Amino acid sequence: MTRIRLRSLRVRLALWGLLLLGVIQVFVSLVLVVAISTWLEDQINNNLLLTANQIASVLYDPEDLQNPLDVADVSLQMVDNSIATRSFLRDQRFFVRLLDTTTGEILAASADYAVPVNLARISDTHFETTVIPDDGTAVEIRLYNLRLSYTTRIALQVGVSLQEMREIQGDVLRILSILLVMTGTLAALSGWFLANRALVPIRAMSRTAAEINATDLTQRLDLTSSEVELEQLVLTFNAMLDRLEQAFQRQRQFTADAAHELRTPLSIMQTSLDVTLSQPRSAEEYRSALLSVSEEVQRLSQLASILLMLARTDTLEQPLEVREVDLSQMLVTVTEQFASLADEKRIRLTHEIAPSLRLDGDEDQLIQIVFNLIDNAIKYTPEGGRVQVIARSIAQAVEIQVVDSGAGIPSEEHSRIFDRFYRMNAARNRNQGGFGLGLAIAKRIVDLHRGTIQMVSTLGQGTQFIVTLPLQQRPLYVE
Repeated sequence: MTRIRLRSLRVRLALWGLLLLGVIQVFVSLVLVVAISTWLEDQINNNLLLTANQIASVLYDPEDLQNPLDVADVSLQMVDNSIATRSFLRDQRFFVRLLDTTTGEILAASADYAVPVNLARISDTHFETTVIPDDGTAVEIRLYNLRLSYTTRIALQVGVSLQEMREIQGDVLRILSILLVMTGTLAALSGWFLANRALVPIRAMSRTAAEINATDLTQRLDLTSSEVELEQLVLTFNAMLDRLEQAFQRQRQFTADAAHELRTPLSIMQTSLDVTLSQPRSAEEYRSALLSVSEEVQRLSQLASILLMLARTDTLEQPLEVREVDLSQMLVTVTEQFASLADEKRIRLTHEIAPSLRLDGDEDQLIQIVFNLIDNAIKYTPEGGRVQVIARSIAQAVEIQVVDSGAGIPSEEHSRIFDRFYRMNAARNRNQGGFGLGLAIAKRIVDLHRGTIQMVSTLGQGTQFIVTLPLQQRPLYVE
């Protein structure tokens, strides 16, 4: 349960706010305590300094230059309380005394604090702090030692207890502690409230996202009602939904087209078998029926192999085997494989391939690209036409062109020419063979090689496919 609470964004926001405020308050409190303590110490030092100077001026007798300070007279004045009453000094935790700098003897004193005499330091003017026992407790005494300039061996020492200052510091600490607890509680409650308010639009986005499913991907998050800080999240989420919707549409279209391609040969086989089995046939008729079924089985096997290859390239189950490929030799070899087919259709098949073209790639997959493009060009080029394969080197890439003099492709068909199972209506017949997957496979392989494939076609003037492949392959990725 504790782990679940800590995973709550509201709890963490409230805790972070509390922690931040606590750190700030502790820092401010420390600065305040230090500032107050420094100010109190400065005040005590100033009071001691001022008091010592005033007493020194009172004790000085300018009329007797030979003996400007009569210790006996000073002692008598302190006893008679002519300088300050002992009770007042005692109540104020304050004392004054005269010390012999040579022996450390206390010559006169106004209070009975048992402050030890530091003989090594009483000859110098200085401040110091000492701790003495008083009524069973330890008392801090702040001392100011003043070496009198008008006498050779006497120092004036003024002291005050720091107990009152410590009491003030304690009161300040208690007040700051109470304020820290109160503001911490207020910060936790306000942080929880603000976190709840901040999460309202996110909860609204979550409700909208929950309503989106595979059967309805048309809904989108409302950008106009989103806070500025969430705009990028909304845009990213909507863009993801756009991609998912397009992917689902392609998947549904792919499934429908695949079912159509599978249904046709199955229907032909079923019809052929039903007709053949409807009555006794001759051996030749049975053989003819079996040959027809065999052709359709081969067609189904070919389709299954193509679909398996597409599935593997989509999921990278069969990743590219990248190595250096002699593209020039490969293009010449693949082009020559179509020479006999081109001769049968009386199509002039030529090539202009630059020598020594090399790049990094999967040779088998690259052969598949060129094979599909040349096969497509010969298939849709009429007798007496021309198909040309061109390859050349460009900046950090190789460009391959397959140009034919066929009927061309209408402009409205250009956007779908690389879709799977897509064939133009005029060409969608079984006599030409194929499944409408050749160009889709070629584009997928080009994408995996981080290249580009373009088509330029004008109705009645032929078609040109342009493939651009980089010379070197970076680590493979999936779009």
